[in-house]
Amino acid sequence: MFPVLLSLLWVALLTGRTLAQNATFTRGQKFQIILLGVPDVSKMPLPPTDAPVWDVDLFDTPVTTISALKKAGKTVICYFSAGTAENWRDDYGGFAAADLGKVLPEWSNEKWVKTGSQGIRNIMAKRIKLAADKGCDAIDPDNTANSLPQMDTYQNESGLSLTPADAISYLTFLAATATTHSLSIGLKNSLSILPSVSPLIDFAVNEQCFQLGECTAYTTFLASNKPVFNIEYPQPLNAASVQGSACRNPVVDGMSTVLKDLTLDGRTVYCDGGGVVVDTPTVGGSSSPRPSRPPMPVYGDAQSDGYVYAETDEYIYAATDGCAGWWRV
Repeated sequence: MFPVLLSLLWVALLTGRTLAQNATFTRGQKFQIILLGVPDVSKMPLPPTDAPVWDVDLFDTPVTTISALKKAGKTVICYFSAGTAENWRDDYGGFAAADLGKVLPEWSNEKWVKTGSQGIRNIMAKRIKLAADKGCDAIDPDNTANSLPQMDTYQNESGLSLTPADAISYLTFLAATATTHSLSIGLKNSLSILPSVSPLIDFAVNEQCFQLGECTAYTTFLASNKPVFNIEYPQPLNAASVQGSACRNPVVDGMSTVLKDLTLDGRTVYCDGGGVVVDTPTVGGSSSPRPSRPPMPVYGDAQSDGYVYAETDEYIYAATDGCAGWWRV
């Protein structure tokens, strides 16, 4: 444990020095995230013009798009999955079968990866270098820890006997590698390791913290003036979505909250936008985008915030006033 703590401190110190030379992230920054398609920079200036931070797909987004966004004063975060192997990615052939775990229950074209494997880490190091070569300011590595709430083991989900300590070790590696390329790094969901890795990360990206009753986990992180880019998925996404509790509840105060469709396309509703659906023009894109958490079909009588009940093969989610959570079926 002591060597791990030393490595965490070392990376945190390096990250702090690098951040001053690179992107600046602060609490409350407005952002846009697009993983289905690529922002169409031929139509600049792109809405929302007042969003300084843009999160885009590492593989699909060309250098010219990243360059145009940065020329417009945007900070560009590049997304990739660090904890799964996606069979449509260009580097999928580099994943050894021995390093792959179970198929994700909701995503049949992805498998969990053995994060401690040197082969996996070599692949991710190349991805981080690609982000730097493309001109990204930061990386958004997804699936770094089990993200389903109410689960206290990693092996049941991945088939790889992974532990929280493994997740901390992996995030430490990713942060150190990002630092060598002068890139900032965020933590996607993975609330179980947030207290341990907060010194290493410059921002957090969360999905559905309001819907899942998890937003208060970010209180200390927000107090350090680091942003939490929060995504909620009301169904359907429309002008009325902003009236839901995800925008009006004090637990999201200080967060940068957007309301998105599950496809993570260019459509976005901002809590401060009067319910207007901002539609960023997009082109192309070959990814199979999806939220990190399983999509949760809503059924029953719809409530004002769009959330009632949802289920996966193994879990059921229920939300009522002041109470939300997952339970095993």
